Amino acid sequence: MDQDLSQTSTVRPEAPLGRETEAAFIGEIVDDARRGASRAVILRGPEGIGKSTLLDWAVAAARDHRAGAPARVVRVTGVESEVELPYAALHILFAGMADEVDALPPEQARALRVALGLPKEGHASTETAEDRLLVGYAVLTLISRMADTSPLLCVVVDDADWLDEESAAALHFAARHLGAEGVVMLFAVADRGRPFLGSDLPELTIRGLARAAAAALTARRIPRSDPTTRDRVVAAARGNPLALVELCTLVTDSGEHDLADVDLILAPGSVSERIELAFGGRIRKLPDTTRSLLLTAAADEVGDLAVLADAAAELGQSLADLEPAERAGLVDVNDGVVTFRHSLIRRAVYRNASLADRLAVHQALAHALNRAGDVDREAWHLAAGAPGPDEAVAEALEAAADRAQQLGAYATSATAYKRAADFTLDNGVRVRLLTSAASAMLVTGRIDEAEDLAARVTALSSDVPVSAGVAVVRSHIESVRTSDAIACHTLLNAAAPLVHTHPAVAADLMARVHRAMVFAPDPVIVTAAEPLSQALTAALGPRAARRLTIGGQAARLALGDMDALRPLVRALTDKTRSLAGSDSLMDELGDVMLLLIVSETRPALTRAVQLLEQCRRGGMSGLLPEALHRVALGRFGLGALRRSKADAVEGLAVAEAIGSDLGAIRNRGVLALHAALAGDEQECRSLAELCAASASERDEPAFSVLAMCLLDIGLGRYDSVLSHVGVRTRQFHSLLYLQLAPDGIEAAMRTRRPEIAAEHLARYLPWAEGLAHNPAVAAVAHRCRALTANDDEAGALWTAALAFHTKDERPFDHARTLLLYGEWLRRMRRRVEARAVLNAALHRFEQLGAYPWVDRTRDGLNACGVTSSNAGPRNDAMGRLTRQEAKVARLAADGLADRDIAARLFLSPRTVSYHVSNVYRKLRVSSRVALAEVLRKEHSGQPGSGAIAP
Repeated sequence: MDQDLSQTSTVRPEAPLGRETEAAFIGEIVDDARRGASRAVILRGPEGIGKSTLLDWAVAAARDHRAGAPARVVRVTGVESEVELPYAALHILFAGMADEVDALPPEQARALRVALGLPKEGHASTETAEDRLLVGYAVLTLISRMADTSPLLCVVVDDADWLDEESAAALHFAARHLGAEGVVMLFAVADRGRPFLGSDLPELTIRGLARAAAAALTARRIPRSDPTTRDRVVAAARGNPLALVELCTLVTDSGEHDLADVDLILAPGSVSERIELAFGGRIRKLPDTTRSLLLTAAADEVGDLAVLADAAAELGQSLADLEPAERAGLVDVNDGVVTFRHSLIRRAVYRNASLADRLAVHQALAHALNRAGDVDREAWHLAAGAPGPDEAVAEALEAAADRAQQLGAYATSATAYKRAADFTLDNGVRVRLLTSAASAMLVTGRIDEAEDLAARVTALSSDVPVSAGVAVVRSHIESVRTSDAIACHTLLNAAAPLVHTHPAVAADLMARVHRAMVFAPDPVIVTAAEPLSQALTAALGPRAARRLTIGGQAARLALGDMDALRPLVRALTDKTRSLAGSDSLMDELGDVMLLLIVSETRPALTRAVQLLEQCRRGGMSGLLPEALHRVALGRFGLGALRRSKADAVEGLAVAEAIGSDLGAIRNRGVLALHAALAGDEQECRSLAELCAASASERDEPAFSVLAMCLLDIGLGRYDSVLSHVGVRTRQFHSLLYLQLAPDGIEAAMRTRRPEIAAEHLARYLPWAEGLAHNPAVAAVAHRCRALTANDDEAGALWTAALAFHTKDERPFDHARTLLLYGEWLRRMRRRVEARAVLNAALHRFEQLGAYPWVDRTRDGLNACGVTSSNAGPRNDAMGRLTRQEAKVARLAADGLADRDIAARLFLSPRTVSYHVSNVYRKLRVSSRVALAEVLRKEHSGQPGSGAIAP
């Protein structure tokens, strides 16, 4: 989408005094948005420094008719008491937009409706489980569509550090994924010690006014005061505009000869404390009834006039008592909402009230909110108004925590569970609430707090079932901080006493042990787990027993016990055929990974695609990176490389968006395999190093060694290959070793070390024999045997390997066998046969874009007397594109519409359209069909079409 740069506007309102530089910066952002470029910026600075004034100026600039059609503006201010109410800020920001929410794609509309608590078709929604990523994407799409109806959209968030975590996450997601929508997002953040999720966004630091500007502002406010007084005000304010204004107001109210209150400016403490004291002085001069009503408004913070009136009536107050505060410029009342002019005014009102008055106000607000049907806010006000333990308050907070967890608001639920525990005297209830709080904290990454709560639970109860919940918390912490082995010992110790009394709980603990042991096998743990699993198998039904059987066999196989291989494959394939969907999605995805490991690639891919669709339909973004990884890996094995790469790109985008380190590692690992296959050493090493740097000891080999081994064997670095397939991999990562063993056999034979090849073959053949029913494994096994056999035996083995390849679906392995067989034929001086076989290999490698293998095959053909260039022609079409354009191009070439690409890459449809137009222009194509042909030719190594020739 070409931009008309001639429409730049420099017509802007007058900048606030002393803020000309900051206003110019914000004005450029607004002008960029008018030209179609979206921007998001944080304004950071201490309280009172002028952030809100600059936000007001930005809104005025966006609405200025002289600059063009006025912008649409949506605005919200974070408030401290709302931080525990999930999606509270979004509810305010998008109030009255139910029709626009309904117009979103169905999954996004559902997600946002559930998050905002909007009724559907005249009745309350009964949906509960929610996905924070899908809510974030819904916000991005909604903002993009709002921008479609206006030349400019301005989203303004003041006091963003006081947003509830869920709203902050959704807005942060939208801000990070803006592109070409014509949107400005401005966040004002105070330095109060509470982090804001958007710390990776560009920032504009707002500093104090220069002395000259501060003096000029002071002179405007108190022109008749003597210079000494004005100097005292300027010095005390330290460049803080709000301090200047309030201290000037004190001087004006006090008069020249009665400046007792003005002595506050000389008091020790921070500027914000001085401002608060100044506000306190003004508040004390209001009538008692006004101060009481202000306290009710300060305690509520949302400012809903109807709720405030209801609570005020219970306290014997009247809304008419607000008028003196309005005249004093402390509050505004507009559109049914009471708003304090600054958060420090609210704080001053609340802190200057007595404890008894604060408790009474919160109780009255709780009653009013109960009548209004707002049970979550009611729960928090009940807690704030309770002088001590109260079982009803604990129950209300627990119910609020449950609702928050159903919305995916784990940070809120953790705080609510923990707070509820403070209000109960029942030790059993307290233990349960603290355990729930610790589990929720783990989801949000609050490891230290979870560990503290686990310690509290242990001190409160020695009950065996309770210890299971604590064990899960502790094992998670130990896995992060120490090792999986220690975490598994913790789980085993907790499971053992539960086998006969609470078998279902014990089985869940054992399933966690088995999952860990597949990637980090420990013989001591596997041996200790086996009798527990056997006892549970006898105690539980077939479904639970099958899960334990699969887990136990996989753990034994990971230790190198080949006797477990055939029963494991049989159990997995039987389950896939007859009972798919009966386990949790996480367990199902684990089974798919096992199917991939044992080379059951087609059934694994079929099931992975089904699970991926379940994740998409259910909005389960937390599992999307794992599902996409399985699909990408399956398609890579079957040679569907373009789709595999698109899946991995999407999986990485989702993983990065939701902060899933393991999901990012795994999808980068697939992308590293693609780079290795294509011989892109720089990209492969970069991705493999990222995997290794981000991964634990358990994950690093699986996701970096696989790629580096494929790269090195393709480039003929056989010593490096043997290093990858070395003793350490064999001893500690048996399943990984078995994937690499064929490469080790080839590398050993090419470096004339047959004894090493024989050793690897002896370890690999039991694995291949256990999978003899699988033609892909049988083909590779015969290839490995042919490499090590004498010439009299090799011919029959090569023939058998190729016969098995005709029954499998793995084109890369087939091509490798053809290459090695062709090289053997050439050594046997059977050149005519060698040429035919090598040409067949060349064709397959070219189709796969496996350029190092193309070059090796051409070398073989040259040795057979066939003239062939070693450097095959390759397009550099993708090299002309940015990374984001390349991602969009691959999906567009697969026929996806802009809206579908937007959903995959978490961009707005308008941004995708912008990227698609750039792709078409750079590659000189005009349709998705032509784009697919360009990418197909580049992928297969064919010369590019004349249309895109440089």
